[in-house]
Amino acid sequence: MEQRKQPTYRYSALIQFVSNQQNVLPGFGEDIYFCAMRYILFLLVLTAFSCGSKKKSLHDTVTGNWFVLYPDDELLTEKQNKIYAEAQDSITGLKCLKLISFSADGEFSQLDSIQLKGKWGTRDDEQVVVNNGGKGFDNFKTIYEGFEDGVLQLTETVPVKNSKLQLIWHLKKIEEGEAAKLFATENNTWRIKRAGVETDIQIKKRIAQMMNFYALYFELIAEESSYFMPGRVMLPFSFYQHGIGLKEFDEESRFATLFYDKEQAKKAHLYLGVAIDNVDYKFKPTKSYSAEYAEMLKAMAAVLAE
Repeated sequence: MEQRKQPTYRYSALIQFVSNQQNVLPGFGEDIYFCAMRYILFLLVLTAFSCGSKKKSLHDTVTGNWFVLYPDDELLTEKQNKIYAEAQDSITGLKCLKLISFSADGEFSQLDSIQLKGKWGTRDDEQVVVNNGGKGFDNFKTIYEGFEDGVLQLTETVPVKNSKLQLIWHLKKIEEGEAAKLFATENNTWRIKRAGVETDIQIKKRIAQMMNFYALYFELIAEESSYFMPGRVMLPFSFYQHGIGLKEFDEESRFATLFYDKEQAKKAHLYLGVAIDNVDYKFKPTKSYSAEYAEMLKAMAAVLAE
């Protein structure tokens, strides 16, 4: 507080000096006075802006919710490009199109494994490190490259076949709009495995919540990505051109593990079939398959809500 007051005291003396000049230079004092006052006002505003503006720390920049877009391999040599091509699927499969959170208190989490909490932090205001953050982020060490237009760039050095590949990960910050709802606690309660038997109504409600969640997820993909990864979706669906199909029941699937037991999982799978068979979806050309899938999932969720 004291530092903010100092400029006022300094300039008040100057104001008093200028005011006195009206009596020292007859005819010119008034012009000098008003000119000087405008200059002093400019200095006061400039000083206030300089004192009030503070460089945002790297920790503050990274804190928040993010959508992992893709890795940029422009830094790779021709030899490394060949190595990367062989390992690309495994590398991108660990991180791409995931929804992740960096909490202000140093906690890290992925929505796909929301109950697993890792730790993250920064070093020397240029490194971002994640430990025990789950698949793809167990030992994530990166160098901060920049943050522009809502996209964070982090360079990770990945060891592959006795070579070190440098990949620049692009992460989109999710702060507002419909996409922000993906991180809301109430929209992710379906991820918690149930400790007991659910009623039919409860099962249908939870499945509808899943469908609405992934509808928002596909809308985000349609807006921010040129591709999608079916494996990111926990619903047992196959995605086709202008259509969605139901896979056979698999008691070992991630979908089945969300329910109390095998019988409850089978019943949930049955309701998915009911939603697909009874959906009244009228195909409308859209800019991408992802946008179509979003509309289909919302329509199927509405069937279960009836």
